Amino acid sequence: MQRPDANNPNSVRYRMRRKRFQWIERLLDQILAEKDIATILDIGGRRDYWKLLDGSYKDRIHITILNTEEDVGKESAEDIGIKIDTIVGDGTNMPEFADGSFDMAHSNSVIEHVGLYRDMVGLARETARVGRAYYLQTPNFWFPLEPHYGVPFFHWLPEPTRIWCQTNMNVGFAKKCDFDEALSRIDHTRIVSRRLLRHVLPDGVQESERFLGLTKSLIVYRDYR
Repeated sequence: MQRPDANNPNSVRYRMRRKRFQWIERLLDQILAEKDIATILDIGGRRDYWKLLDGSYKDRIHITILNTEEDVGKESAEDIGIKIDTIVGDGTNMPEFADGSFDMAHSNSVIEHVGLYRDMVGLARETARVGRAYYLQTPNFWFPLEPHYGVPFFHWLPEPTRIWCQTNMNVGFAKKCDFDEALSRIDHTRIVSRRLLRHVLPDGVQESERFLGLTKSLIVYRDYR
């Protein structure tokens, strides 16, 4: 099974990502009404993701992408017409940045990958702390299709069952693996619920990205202040 290409303009995944930018661009409008350049911290992001931003914003933003050392090493150097710096860091703990260091803190499909629930809490609280505005998107636990494997209902199975499946067979996009790798996958694909986001980002406005009448992804944002 082949994973959908998020960079293919004809794919559903691409079109849904582009539609999500309505919330990001709304926050940018707030910032750029007061400033000439908007500063954005993209936690765990990728340069090519920002190709989807409307071109009218591209010369008015400065993005800092924060990622693990391994992911920074994989980052493309492609020039997409936006000023982008890439740094190594930990989105769950960012003492290098003071409160409100960026006009917007942003994360797209990251919180479900950081590890244990305490790490998710760290990412959410740091996002709200370093950004005057913030935007966070993540898959919805109650959507039936598990997006990382492309298998319906897989994320609803008990963890021991998911480990057994991954050590004994291919699971959707993921190949059969050993026990240690299965444990790592479990820790880094923990899909979250609306209730958890409400708890860790209590000052955020929640929105729903819907697909076939169901909530596919959860979006939480805070206006610029």
